[in-house]
Amino acid sequence: MKKGLSTFDLNLLVAFDALMTERGVTRAGRRLGITQAAMSNTLRRLRTAFDDPLFIKTGPRMEPTPRALELSGMIDSALTLVHSALNNDNFDPASSHYVFRVGMVDYTVPLVFPTLLQHLEKHAPNCVLEVVNTGDFQGEMLESGEVDLVLSRLDTAPSGLRTRLIREIPFVCLYRPDHPIIKEPLTLEDYLRARHVHYYPPCVEEAIVDVGLHSQGLDRNVVVKLDSFGMVPTLVAETDLVASVTRTAANVVAPAMGLKTQPLPFESPKLKLVMVWHERTQLSAPNQWFREQVTQHLEKMDESGQ
Repeated sequence: MKKGLSTFDLNLLVAFDALMTERGVTRAGRRLGITQAAMSNTLRRLRTAFDDPLFIKTGPRMEPTPRALELSGMIDSALTLVHSALNNDNFDPASSHYVFRVGMVDYTVPLVFPTLLQHLEKHAPNCVLEVVNTGDFQGEMLESGEVDLVLSRLDTAPSGLRTRLIREIPFVCLYRPDHPIIKEPLTLEDYLRARHVHYYPPCVEEAIVDVGLHSQGLDRNVVVKLDSFGMVPTLVAETDLVASVTRTAANVVAPAMGLKTQPLPFESPKLKLVMVWHERTQLSAPNQWFREQVTQHLEKMDESGQ
């Protein structure tokens, strides 16, 4: 930057954020309520301030330069802090239009959404829930400000992040009725004989249930691997495949799909579901409220087994 903070127009940061979101001068101007000419002038001022083109016309869109991408996370974080400072004292869930940005792997969606959405509809009807698939969480999305909260399996959190262990969830075997191999009670021999569909989130090297099996020198007969949980219940319902899923996920999908469950016939680690957030949102009133809603609903599900 060529100028110091005392002479820098902080409104340019809002304009930068609009350009990053809309990737076009006209759309960014519309977002800010100003004309295309005014937005073009603002972009010129941004380029001068940061001594970089920042956004380059590529077809119908404007793509950010490497410098713009570098600035994006820092500017987003700064705007988030300002927003929190201005709104901390008067956050009212009933009237707020706050956007809660949550990162999670898709297998956590059935754990959270059914009851949480009902709660938000009643107590925060104008708020928006924006969900981003995190894969195996490493912290980058929180550090960049892309999301405000992450629900993930996590052993250790990177520096600058806060965590709360919400619950430990056991795994069960999910299968269709009249399965040719799986009977009651489920034996280890039958479990290993069955053909398995294995769901693996992005970046996860080893499934939790396989950790338990490998400790005994055993392996499942995995014949289908999916990187999305969505197709797992359908494949289990329509084929002889079985799946090892969390108990809470099974409690949601099994009744809906007419499937059955049994506990795993061996000792397996449980899924540690952890809530993670960045230090900068620790005192944010909207995020404090939302974290409590998520925690309460997940703890209630844990107590009821649903």
